[in-house]
Amino acid sequence: MSKAILVVFSGEAMHRSRKGPNKSFKTNKRVNMFVFLDIGFTLIGGPPVGPARRLLEALHLPATTKTALTDLLFRTCFFHADQLADAIQTQFGTPPELTRQVSQTLWQAQHEEAYILPGAAEFLQTLQENQIPFGFISNIWAPFHAGFARLFPVESQTRPSFLSFQLGCAKPSLSLYRIALAHLGIPPAQAIMIGDTYQMDIAPPRQLGIKTVWVLHRPQQELADTIQTLNGRSPPPDLTVADIGQVQVDHLYTLLEQRADHA
Repeated sequence: MSKAILVVFSGEAMHRSRKGPNKSFKTNKRVNMFVFLDIGFTLIGGPPVGPARRLLEALHLPATTKTALTDLLFRTCFFHADQLADAIQTQFGTPPELTRQVSQTLWQAQHEEAYILPGAAEFLQTLQENQIPFGFISNIWAPFHAGFARLFPVESQTRPSFLSFQLGCAKPSLSLYRIALAHLGIPPAQAIMIGDTYQMDIAPPRQLGIKTVWVLHRPQQELADTIQTLNGRSPPPDLTVADIGQVQVDHLYTLLEQRADHA
């Protein structure tokens, strides 16, 4: 079994292999590769409080409804805020006028709140320059994806996307990953998943044999899983970075070449 690559950060010190900025690498198709990327807090950022909790608080719903509300948002293909309001009212019995107002406000806010994380645009450009195919696998809901499309209009339209709200299934289920691999005809051994959440983006694809890159953009939220991996209680990712801009093209090739060498 190949050894996991772990990037360790301490203050400004960073111990990892580097050969300069991303753009310095030239095309080198040493192995076949497809890169999957999570969207939220891997490529784009937003408010620290998620949409389900914001709706829950604004509509005065009990905390016990959060899971059901999250499933509704992330597994339903709503086309506009009124559809969302109708679904919430039907499922949770909330006041119609308040539900409509809250839904419209949050819908618009989520579209506008999205912003590009450091290094994200440059990383996607580097993949394109090196002719490395990529696409998106994400738990996301319609208005936040619209914010992503506003920020990355070309990539969101031209790259394959496997999104929870469109497909009706969400990570950590293996379904999104299996659908993506089957649709593209890619064996797991040729795939790499890059994401910020261990339970969603690292543990599930590892089960399928996909190489993983953990982007610790929000280390405090991932603290428990970080400790578990460092103590050997959970399998580590193949590469860990503080932000996606630190992922180098040679890192990606190295991950897959390690597997090829041990095949």
